[in-house]
Amino acid sequence: MTSLRVGVLADTHGLLGDDTLAALAGSDAILHAGDIGDEALLDELRRIAPVVAVVGNGDPELTDRYPWEQRVELGGARILLCHWYDNFGKIHPSVARELADWQPHALVYGHTHEVVNERSEGCLRFNPGYAGPAAPGRRRSVGRLTVQGPAIEGEILWLDPEPASRPGGLNANGP
Repeated sequence: MTSLRVGVLADTHGLLGDDTLAALAGSDAILHAGDIGDEALLDELRRIAPVVAVVGNGDPELTDRYPWEQRVELGGARILLCHWYDNFGKIHPSVARELADWQPHALVYGHTHEVVNERSEGCLRFNPGYAGPAAPGRRRSVGRLTVQGPAIEGEILWLDPEPASRPGGLNANGP
């Protein structure tokens, strides 16, 4: 069985840099987990591979063209794509229903700007982090899923180098 390489990004906020495009090159499909910012960047991504996207809270002008969450089937795997998954420790009700009803192999989401690549109750929880404009104290990233049937593995691809350490063992982001 052949495996699929699925590029994953979120929270682009209107920017799609050359480093992002390079990291996603070679993908068989691309998932965008919301806060797109500029619909034209989806066309750029489509030059690499087919794109499935959902809107985020920063995409009010796109809600008539893209859903808030979407069931995606790729290479024998069920992937639930959404922007909001966890709101201050509480699972968004519609996502909780989808997780219970559809039982996806992976949940891909954005919004928090924090990378997550972990399994919980047999489901890969995957947040590729923040791929938007460079900002002090924020390290940009995208992700890759390797899908082979229902088996899914996630990998974070860092776009920015790790912040340099300061004296005393602190880096630019704190302890």
